[in-house]
Amino acid sequence: MTHRVSSLTAVSAVFFGCAPAGDSSQTAVVRDSAGVMVAENPPGAAGHEWALEQPAVLEIGRGEGQGPGSDLFGAIAHAIRLSNGHIAVADRHAQEVRVFDDAGGHVLTFGRPGEGPGEFTTLWSIAELGGDTIAAIDPLGGRVSLFSSAGVFGRSFPIPRLPGASAPNVVGWLADGTLLIESLTRSPSRDMRAQSTHFLYAVDRSGEILETLGELPGSPLGRNGLPLGFASRAEFAAGGNLAWVGQSGRFELVAHDRTGAVRRIVRLDRAPPAVTQPEIDEAQAAVERSLQGASGPAVERILATEYASHHPVHGTILADKAGNLWVERYRSHLLADPGPQEWDIFDGEGRLVGHLATPSDFEITDIGADFVLGFHTDELGVQTVRMYRLVRE
Repeated sequence: MTHRVSSLTAVSAVFFGCAPAGDSSQTAVVRDSAGVMVAENPPGAAGHEWALEQPAVLEIGRGEGQGPGSDLFGAIAHAIRLSNGHIAVADRHAQEVRVFDDAGGHVLTFGRPGEGPGEFTTLWSIAELGGDTIAAIDPLGGRVSLFSSAGVFGRSFPIPRLPGASAPNVVGWLADGTLLIESLTRSPSRDMRAQSTHFLYAVDRSGEILETLGELPGSPLGRNGLPLGFASRAEFAAGGNLAWVGQSGRFELVAHDRTGAVRRIVRLDRAPPAVTQPEIDEAQAAVERSLQGASGPAVERILATEYASHHPVHGTILADKAGNLWVERYRSHLLADPGPQEWDIFDGEGRLVGHLATPSDFEITDIGADFVLGFHTDELGVQTVRMYRLVRE
């Protein structure tokens, strides 16, 4: 068992607005347009260099050959830091949630495989809601289960599905406890279109659909009906009382409130790089290797995948607890070496204020005012939870 611990320092309630004169992030133009806050970040805009302080302030995990234990994870789906400082980890292999204290000691475990109350079919993500509640998402089971912070099961509610749409994907939670869900359309007429389409909708804690926030463009499709290789895609995030939406072919992130009204727009003038023929050749070779020995119409369809002319300009988007928006710089997983994750961070008004590089083997699952939490996967596939102090230069 490995635990490295140091105390997290107190952080001021005000993080931004005191950058030195000449900081390029301050050249962003922020304006109010009919009640919508619009931030225009110019070409070459760059925030301060941020960093994850080494070593991790907390590491929870057990390596190969160290025997069983509550800190031996099968497959980490999600990890969050609770308001009391404890760390909750969702293990989708064990189908259970394990809670550890701020020194990494095991506190309790709840949930188990199954279809009964308090059980999971596919534990996917967890969240802390108001009222001493931990919510666990089970997409294959089609429900959300609510537990107390002591791990006592309270109740569950269904994840609703829109008519004519694919299985729902949970985006996250708004501050008021509203659940955000997105799904692809599946009607035959849309399958023939040149671009997939997503629905975004809001759900209350009874599983009732409150609002449909919009119908949004997804990935461009080839003649085989599959997304183009290196194609742009729809990206979603939930933060505060805003639902963030991006179409990664352009750098424009739009925030909707629970009713679907647009409240904020963040833009960065960044041109998408062209897809090269060597990149296409590398991606095609990787697909052929993965399908070696397989045959049939589905395989032929995949091998007929076409490729986009340009890469997207961004990847995943995340919203942190301080009101900042984190946007991953695009990296292609179709290539052998996608490189480290790099993040551009925008403040509450949409100004680019920070840049952070994180290891490619570390997945971020929670971001606080002064910490970044996630899990590391080593070359053997062993996973450990890590929390780093976030340093803003």
